[in-house]
Amino acid sequence: MKISEARSAYYKQYQKFSFAAGDVAKQKEEAEKNARLYPSQADEFNEKAATLEISLEALNKQAEEYMKHHEKICEAECAYANMIASEQNAEAAKESAAEELKILETARRIMKGDIVPPQDEEKLMKYNFKLYMAAKNMGVLAKEHEEDDSLWDDEEETGEEERIDPMEYAGEQEAPEGGPSLDMEVSDVTGE
Repeated sequence: MKISEARSAYYKQYQKFSFAAGDVAKQKEEAEKNARLYPSQADEFNEKAATLEISLEALNKQAEEYMKHHEKICEAECAYANMIASEQNAEAAKESAAEELKILETARRIMKGDIVPPQDEEKLMKYNFKLYMAAKNMGVLAKEHEEDDSLWDDEEETGEEERIDPMEYAGEQEAPEGGPSLDMEVSDVTGE
């Protein structure tokens, strides 16, 4: 079962047992109240309250098991999402560093008097105008002038990769196993 499906299914089971426990708690309080109001039938109402207490404990225990497994599923989902986000951040940092290296190489070429393509100069100018001006001023003093190819030509043709949504990726992974059965009904616990 996928994490997104399991998370939803276990939370629904938790809610079902939680709401049932709330109803049983109200019935138990009513039975205890009736035991005080009708002393002649106190034994009958106390017995009913004791039976309801047992059911209440069983329902609360089952709801807690569903919630614990739901939390385990959420932790797994978070771990998968963090893994993808970390990979994407590392890739973005790598791309950013490569971009900065190209910009600095462009500045170095301009400083030594080379003629670089206008789009490369524009990228340097956008990155840091002061560095661009310093490189241009130093380049004017250079004696040799070579014409260089663009450092970004290879990137112009490649399109942007589509980024994966970390939570969507995590939701599609397999959910941790070992949780309580999703087929269990309230009547299975209360014996009704």
